[in-house]
Amino acid sequence: MSSKMPYCHTFTAMTVLCELQIFDEQAAGLAQKIESVTQELERKYSFYDEKSWLSTVLNNRQGHRVVLDATSLAVFCEVKKWADHVDHSFDITVGTLKKAIERSPDLSKQDLFKQNQPFMGKDSWSIEGDELVVPAAQTQFDLGGVIKEFAVDQAAEILECAGVSGALINFGGDVRTVGQKPDGSAFVVAVRNPKQPDQVAFALPLEGQALTTSAHYERQQTIATERVSHILAEKGVHASVLSVSVVCDSALQAGIFSTALTINPQISIPDEMGIALIDSHLNIHQDAEFLQ
Repeated sequence: MSSKMPYCHTFTAMTVLCELQIFDEQAAGLAQKIESVTQELERKYSFYDEKSWLSTVLNNRQGHRVVLDATSLAVFCEVKKWADHVDHSFDITVGTLKKAIERSPDLSKQDLFKQNQPFMGKDSWSIEGDELVVPAAQTQFDLGGVIKEFAVDQAAEILECAGVSGALINFGGDVRTVGQKPDGSAFVVAVRNPKQPDQVAFALPLEGQALTTSAHYERQQTIATERVSHILAEKGVHASVLSVSVVCDSALQAGIFSTALTINPQISIPDEMGIALIDSHLNIHQDAEFLQ
């Protein structure tokens, strides 16, 4: 294998194609390790797998407390940190609503939110030591919006610990880079045009950074007779923002912010974070001032 050519490895996990490009002599073994870790995360945290830890232990809990292992504690602490920052526009208790839709498919979105709001949001769970505290039995967790991004960060950690100097991780559009290419250049990552997904809207160079994009044009669902975004929020996604891309150090953090910004583009963001919002006219903005 030429030192100028990456070792490429693909696999499927969490319903998406996962791609690795690794510039390192030990790339094959590292790629297999990353695939194994990623698939284990999928098995453990799948909302739709009745045998997953999430389904059998967390969402089928007996009582108000669940002791978390180290991985789960890390996930929930990170989610709590950044969900608080975005004023819980991003909500992992949206699983409560998904279960309610299964039970009452004819209820409107408005009625579903009204009935289940007491069991969702920032007051519905907390962390005490290594325990997740959940007061209401009705509260259900769906980590689908963070586990893929967490897996990307785990992959980057595996590569960094192995001393890899250059790699690109792309799990269904959630991207993180490690270092640089052998020639010292950055990895360039493209973001899709939200109206014509087979075309590129823009591209960014990344060096040791993560990029995620949230867009409500890609997937929709029907609640009763209403077509809504797959991003479930009581007031819906912002009509003037078709796509939000976020660049920062962590894919999990980027994913939370990119989703939250589709709902409320005017939330405050950390100084070190970069954002790109694509409006309904396909204009690209680096802040939300165009909405004022």
